Amino acid sequence: MDNGLPQNSIKDIVKDKYGFIWLSMEGRILRYDGSNFVQYNNFKLKNLSFGDFYGNIKKDSISVFNISEKKVLLISRRHPEIIVANNTFEYGGAFKGKIYKRIVRNTITARYISYYINSYYVQLDEGSYYFEDDNIIYVDKKSRKRTLVAAGFSCDRLKRMFAYGEYIFISDPVRKKIIRLYRGTLSEIEAPSLYTDPETRMYWQQISGQVFIIRQGKIYRSEFSGGQLKLSFLLEYKDIDKDLSGAMFYDETVRKLYIGSSINGLKILSLSDFSVSRKNLPYQDEVCYAAVAYGDSSVLTQEGIKYSRNTSERVFGAPQSYDKRYIFEDNTGNLVYRENNSIHVRYKNTGFTKYDSISFKGKEIDGVYKNGGLYSASIVDRNQFYLYLFYHDNFKRIEKIIPCGDNIDVVFRYNKDLLYLGSGGGIYVYSFSRNKVIKQIGKGLPVKQMARTKDGNIWFTTYNSGIYLIKDQKAVRVPPDKNNFLANAHYLLEDQHSNIWISSDNGLFRIHKNDLLQYMTTPQGAITYYRYTKKHGLLNNEFNGSENPCAHQLKDGQFVFPSMEGFVFFNPENIRTYYPGRKDIYLERARVKGKMTQLKDKLFLECGYKNAELYIDIPYYSDLENIYLQAKLDNEDSSWVNIRSDKTFRFSGIEPGNYNLIVRFLSSETGKFVYKTLPVEVEAYFYQTVFFKILIVGIIIFIILVIVQVRTNFLRLKNKVLKNTLDHKDKELLETNNKLKNESDYQKKLVESISHDITTPVKFIALLSQELNESEDPKTQKKYFDSIYKTSEQLYKFTLSLKEYTELYKQENTESEEYSIYDLIETKRLLFEEIAAQKNTFISNFCDHQLKTRLNRNILLAVFHNIIDNAVKNTSDGEIIITSASAESYMEVSIADTGTGMSSEQMTYYSGLFRKKENEHMIFKNYGLGLHMVAQLVRKINSEMTFHKNTPQGTLIKILIKI
Repeated sequence: MDNGLPQNSIKDIVKDKYGFIWLSMEGRILRYDGSNFVQYNNFKLKNLSFGDFYGNIKKDSISVFNISEKKVLLISRRHPEIIVANNTFEYGGAFKGKIYKRIVRNTITARYISYYINSYYVQLDEGSYYFEDDNIIYVDKKSRKRTLVAAGFSCDRLKRMFAYGEYIFISDPVRKKIIRLYRGTLSEIEAPSLYTDPETRMYWQQISGQVFIIRQGKIYRSEFSGGQLKLSFLLEYKDIDKDLSGAMFYDETVRKLYIGSSINGLKILSLSDFSVSRKNLPYQDEVCYAAVAYGDSSVLTQEGIKYSRNTSERVFGAPQSYDKRYIFEDNTGNLVYRENNSIHVRYKNTGFTKYDSISFKGKEIDGVYKNGGLYSASIVDRNQFYLYLFYHDNFKRIEKIIPCGDNIDVVFRYNKDLLYLGSGGGIYVYSFSRNKVIKQIGKGLPVKQMARTKDGNIWFTTYNSGIYLIKDQKAVRVPPDKNNFLANAHYLLEDQHSNIWISSDNGLFRIHKNDLLQYMTTPQGAITYYRYTKKHGLLNNEFNGSENPCAHQLKDGQFVFPSMEGFVFFNPENIRTYYPGRKDIYLERARVKGKMTQLKDKLFLECGYKNAELYIDIPYYSDLENIYLQAKLDNEDSSWVNIRSDKTFRFSGIEPGNYNLIVRFLSSETGKFVYKTLPVEVEAYFYQTVFFKILIVGIIIFIILVIVQVRTNFLRLKNKVLKNTLDHKDKELLETNNKLKNESDYQKKLVESISHDITTPVKFIALLSQELNESEDPKTQKKYFDSIYKTSEQLYKFTLSLKEYTELYKQENTESEEYSIYDLIETKRLLFEEIAAQKNTFISNFCDHQLKTRLNRNILLAVFHNIIDNAVKNTSDGEIIITSASAESYMEVSIADTGTGMSSEQMTYYSGLFRKKENEHMIFKNYGLGLHMVAQLVRKINSEMTFHKNTPQGTLIKILIKI
């Protein structure tokens, strides 16, 4: 009752075809799934005193009668219901003045009383046996023929009866025989003596076909095959005589024996392939640390105790040790261990009774090690740490002393040259050939143990920091388990199937090495460890790992790990993993608003619900955490939720709508998940429905349309009054506006053009004037005067043409007379020559003297002015080369500079300016106004410009002038 049972009285136990275990009790029926009990007691019956189960498990028909009822409780499809009893479910009753009672189960406490019950009967598929009036009568089911099988048979012998199919067996302890009944015939057969031992107790249940033989606390399972009865030992449970007054059931799949008592509730006994060996000495604890392999199937400690599977014995006398962490065998089989700050050597040839001690005066021995043929000890001398290497197994002869930065806890020989020294600050790699520590792996990690697997990989465990793999001389963290118990992993061993077994402070873990390495390479999905605990037969979940050695693989194939409760022995070949079947999950129960609901195909949550619980039914009788049971809703922000032992998923605050609840779990060792989906509908309030929202939106739109229509009609009447007046005024204003707009656009463009073109020469004259003012050298002053004169002269000539500039955007595109392109370029070259010279830049005009055009001179001058101006501004210590070329339909003027050049973004932007239509609105970026003006002028004369990267640097602009 302390662990979930509503009461301690259990009448019968059975397992249905879906894997659920059912218990009959006083007043109720319970369903058990390995974690939780589901109680059924809401039956409309006068009497709820339920008794034995019977029926057919394979046909999903399990029945249970209660006392003095004409109705039967039928368990089918994982749910019990009351039905009217018929001949199929007859359990007994009165007929022709006789009282009949059906036998479906034999228990230790069963009593068969002939003065009250006139006839006991056993119903089989092909017929029934009646035990009445000290006779055995067989009635064939088809022919209804009655056959007297035997006479002189007292009913009290029925307590030693059991059946297999159509066979009934009755033990006769007096004659040491087994009576066999088959289709109305009687015979005697031989059987193991336990069947006929007077002290033997039997338990038989017809519906499960299970028979148990119990003697002095030892429980055997009986089987019938090949015409013979056979026994197999299950386990020893000394309190079986006290507890077994109710029922028994053995689940072969998970190897658990269920014992139901009428006074002590339910006992679940797990058969385990783990064996924990203890010394069982008075006033001594069972904490185990280091040991050495002793023989093929046992280990030996420095206390002289040999531990084997299930047993222990003393090999030699030694006081209880408080220093159990280091031990090994030397070359001759002597035991070497640390005791009282000295190295003890117990000699094998004396039966380990004599020993020598070696100590180092003034120094502390922290640990002794044997690895890769090296014998060593970690020594502490005045807070300085050293590793002493001995000459073979002569501990009085020190061959080498290695100073260490930290205390050494692990000595691991990697190869002939390299020695890995595990410490509290990582692994120091010592080279014998170079006589020094050459590198450090996993700096700062407190190393506990190191191990090498068959593939040559080196792994090490740490204190509170997990497991690491050494890869490419670096420490790579092994993914932790979901509870992070492996943060305190101790040691690992690899079995014949590449499974890695890892001991820890909280359980023994197993994982396939290839799965682990694959996940570390490409972390996809989830890494799944299988954890063994007390639920699997361990006496204590805590293993030990700070000793050396801390695990063994014995010659007979057994693994041995020390724990806080003895040494754990097991053969990895025999250790099983338990997973539910792919279909062993049922989403059919939910609790909504405090009421239990049976689901069919979906979960419906009414509007206004506050919370709901969905029960995930999985018949699983091992550790639930090993199947990684998780669930989530398929909405956008959902994530996997770990399902705890109550196997319940809780809904709270979910928005109305339709969802899918997805449940997943592991069903095999492959690490792949099985998924189950249940539709979930959350009902909305009327104001949360889509129809209501559409209706409200429609009403609002209708009101807006009505208001707009009324206002429109009013304005329409008013507009008619004003229309005639406005039509006349519009014509006048339109003409005036067009004139003003054209004039405004022209003035704006004119000011921009003049300002842009005159800026550079004026700025240059200003700079020369400043330099002239600061210079005292007459030659330099003359040079500056000369530059100012030439620039001013060209600027003066430019200003003389400002009149034509003012008409730039109004002028025609062509002129009556031809002129030379070379002359135009030369005019601008002279204007900017002095400016460029100050920047150590040369302007070269290589245009063809014979190349002529009739296009508007002032437009081309403005275009060339702007482009050469930009080239001069952006070029220092370079050159600007102007060339020309001609074709049938166009002439090309190229202006190339070696300056800073345009960015790709600028080239893309300005190239786009020339692809815009003439009337398209121009978007000005923060690149200056000059080229925007040039774009308009070039398009005005129906020409084009392209922008290119110059080689090796700078910008190349090509002007394509149509002829």
